[in-house]
Amino acid sequence: MVRKAKGKKSTKGKGPGKKGGNPPKETRFKKGTSGNPKGRPKGSKNLRTLILEAARDHVTATVGGKTRKISKIQATTMQLATKAAGGDHAAMSKFLDWIDDIETQAAAARPTQFPLSEIDVEVLRAAYERMKQCEPKQPEG
Repeated sequence: MVRKAKGKKSTKGKGPGKKGGNPPKETRFKKGTSGNPKGRPKGSKNLRTLILEAARDHVTATVGGKTRKISKIQATTMQLATKAAGGDHAAMSKFLDWIDDIETQAAAARPTQFPLSEIDVEVLRAAYERMKQCEPKQPEG
């Protein structure tokens, strides 16, 4: 183990020829000035927003012999389903993957029918039976 000799000062710290500390005042960012003045302008949209806006745009399509205005995402989904139904294996795979994802998300969002375990149900039934015994009897008549 290396020990410092007593009485010697550390070579770290500020002073002439030393590194560390704050940059000179004239090179620091001025108060109220951004560190990246040519960065993304305020109000500009990110890629996710642009894609979602493009997907929601409407196009004119012929569906069942009638001309209708539908969103691009609806038109794309209908084309994918049509290709899958026509036997395109890549379209079938993609379409079925989407359906599986949607059903999985829906099942996760839906609460289970009986979220209590069997033991919990037994405890609740026993408590209910005890509470029924405490009820006052109705007068006959």
